[in-house]
Amino acid sequence: MKRKRIYIFIFSLSTINFIVGQEIQNEEIDSLDVKEKFINIDKLSIGVDLYKPIYSSTNNDDLSYELITSLRIFKDFSIAAEIGSLDKYIEDENVNFTSTGEYIKFGFDYNLFNNWSGMDNSIYLGMRFATSSFNNKIENYTVRNPDSYWSNTVLNGFETINHSNQNANWFEFLVGIKVETIKNIYFGISLRLNRLISNSSPNNFTNLYIPGFNKVTDDNSWGSGFNYTLTYSLPLKFNKKAPIK
Repeated sequence: MKRKRIYIFIFSLSTINFIVGQEIQNEEIDSLDVKEKFINIDKLSIGVDLYKPIYSSTNNDDLSYELITSLRIFKDFSIAAEIGSLDKYIEDENVNFTSTGEYIKFGFDYNLFNNWSGMDNSIYLGMRFATSSFNNKIENYTVRNPDSYWSNTVLNGFETINHSNQNANWFEFLVGIKVETIKNIYFGISLRLNRLISNSSPNNFTNLYIPGFNKVTDDNSWGSGFNYTLTYSLPLKFNKKAPIK
């Protein structure tokens, strides 16, 4: 009988030890699940701005374009970039000129939209740092002669001027929307508020237009713009575990 009790006691200890061990192991797994985080690099988007090539072709300008890309690295956070080229003829009150150049923008987008199951749309806020290198060629302009009584407009005797190797930098603050219309194909639009931070202007001329920034006004460093985009999203199956803290 005594030996039987010893066996029961040993079996009980073994059972309790096994149960306690399982509980500790489960708690450790649960705690790991809580601490474990993922950097989800799961989607690469590539696309174009539809507005610029259509506008340039209808206005007899050389082809202008903008390519866009973004990489989603968290659930609602993506890094983004745009690169573009522009050729535009501008008619102003006293001067007509052609602005040509390239620009690049890079920054981030943050999605505010909570998708339902199976949806992948976005309403987002974003920010960009942008830089542009461009030329402004003055085609013709109005010169006024203050000594003339009847007409003070000079129609000839002046030269065409080409201001080359100009550059500008600015920040963009944007809000946009992107909707999946077909599987992995998205249409979107974004509105942008630009803040000019540097602008190299030649002597006796002010840059009235900057590719990527758009129109520049006197004594005002703010501008605006928009784009209308078509993008394709390439799903990426790549998860990187962040270190456990």
